[in-house]
Amino acid sequence: MNLPSIFFSVAKFATRLWDWIGIKLNCVIDISSVDSLLSCRPARCSSQVSDIFLVAVLHTIHTIWWARNSLRFSVVTPTLHSAKVRIHSSIAMSGNISKGKCLKLDFAFLDSFAVSHHCRNVKEIIMVLWKAPTSPWLKVNADGSVIGGHAACGGLFCDYLGTFRGAFYCNIGIQSVFYAEVMGIILALEYAA
Repeated sequence: MNLPSIFFSVAKFATRLWDWIGIKLNCVIDISSVDSLLSCRPARCSSQVSDIFLVAVLHTIHTIWWARNSLRFSVVTPTLHSAKVRIHSSIAMSGNISKGKCLKLDFAFLDSFAVSHHCRNVKEIIMVLWKAPTSPWLKVNADGSVIGGHAACGGLFCDYLGTFRGAFYCNIGIQSVFYAEVMGIILALEYAA
């Protein structure tokens, strides 16, 4: 086999492997650069799933390199099936030794790669009791949070019997958690007044 035909067959081989691993990972893999290869990982996923995406890319690159060397320096011609088995078993091995943790919704994805589930351990649950204010006072539970850079705050008012007396919420745009918490306190004071 001459050199140009080796590179053509490796490119075709690589394209088929990237398409296959993209289907297994349920994403489109852009192979134009290393950064785009690594950007196939979901923005929000558990650490064990993130590890699976990373090792899938790395083992696919390694297998393509192995196939190229086999075609160039050996008489053994790698098959697409043997490359898929090699990648799949490497992902399973790496995924099983991963220190990452998963969620219950990741089980089907991890099972498709024969990776054992490393679930998060729930720490000790601490009971929190609500203490009623003395009559005629009201108590407010105010909180703020940020998800994806967008902040919001809100609060609940209850009387001395624990009866719901009102609530508020506010979307405050792109802010920090500290800003959302402080804004929740300020709004609680304004509504109480």
